[in-house]
Amino acid sequence: QLAMAPPPPGPVASGTPASANLAAAGWDLSDFECGLCTEIVLDPVTLTCCGKTFCRSCLHGWLRTQAETSGVARCPAGGGCGERLPFRLPATSAMLKSFLEAVASVELERRREELDEALAALPGGFATWQEVASTNELRAGADAAAVVAAFAPGIVVGSFVEGRVTVKFDERLDGSAHCVNVLPHEIVPEVPRRMGFRVGQKVAAVMDLMSGITKIVHFGTRGLVCKKADTEEDRLTVQFESRADGLRTPVNVQVHEIAPSVFLGGLAVGDRVTASRDLVSGTGLLVREGMRGVVRGPYSDARLIVRFDERVDGQT
Repeated sequence: QLAMAPPPPGPVASGTPASANLAAAGWDLSDFECGLCTEIVLDPVTLTCCGKTFCRSCLHGWLRTQAETSGVARCPAGGGCGERLPFRLPATSAMLKSFLEAVASVELERRREELDEALAALPGGFATWQEVASTNELRAGADAAAVVAAFAPGIVVGSFVEGRVTVKFDERLDGSAHCVNVLPHEIVPEVPRRMGFRVGQKVAAVMDLMSGITKIVHFGTRGLVCKKADTEEDRLTVQFESRADGLRTPVNVQVHEIAPSVFLGGLAVGDRVTASRDLVSGTGLLVREGMRGVVRGPYSDARLIVRFDERVDGQT
C-alpha cells in the first residue's frame, strides 16, 4: 500500500485573521522584512538587479544618501550585488503589497503616518521624486560650459543646498553622474503622462489656432512644449516658431490641437504627400493613385490623417 503525502494547508476559514494563516503555512512576518530598515516591507519594490525587495521609502532614502555622498547609488542588497541603482525605481509590487496589507495592516499604517510627517517642503513647491525638466541650459558659472541641456528630464532628489532643488538629470553634457543643485526657476514639472507629450518635445499645430475670431497660429507651425499650463488643467504651454498675430508669447493649447512635429518615417504635419495606390474602404474607392494631399496629423501608431485635394466619393 502506497504512503500518501500529507495534504497542503487548506484555505482559511471565514473570519480567520490572515496572520494566523501565515503562521499555519510555516511563514513568519520576519520573512517579509526590508533589508534596510528590518521592518515589514512598506510599498514593496523588487530590484531587477538582484531580485531583493525593499521599502520604497527606504530605497528613496538610500538614493538620497548616496547622491549626497558619492554621487552614484548602487544596490544596497548584501552579497556584493553592487549594480547601479536607477533613481526611477520599478513600480510597487501590487500583489505583495496587497498581501502584506492583509497580514500587517496596523503596523504598515503606523509607518505610513510617520513617513507623511517626515516629508519636508522643497523650494519652489517641488516635491521629492517629482519628475521635472530643465527650462534652459544649466551652467556651473556665467562663463562655464553647459552641464545640462535645455529641457533635459530629471527627478527631484531633495534639497541639499539652501534655496536650491537637487535634481538627478537623466544625462549631463559633461558625462558626470552627479546630481545638480538648481534654482527653482531653472526647472519645471514634467507634463503628466496622460497628456501624451513631454517638456521640450517638438510639436506642430494640426489646425489653425484661434482666439475668438482672431487667428493666432497657422496650421503646421512648429513649436516646443514648455510645460503644462499653469491655470488650465487640460492645456499645454507651447512656444511656436511664429504667430499669425505677430506676438512672440507662448500659447496655451489643448492636446488635440498639436501633434509631434515629425512621425511615421519622417513625415510632418503640413507635408504634401501623394497616394501611392488607390485607397479603398471595403469595396468603395476613396482616393485615386497619384492624388495629392496634406498631412494633418497622426491617426494611430501606424496611420496618418491626410486631407486629399480631391476624393472620388465627394467627401472633404
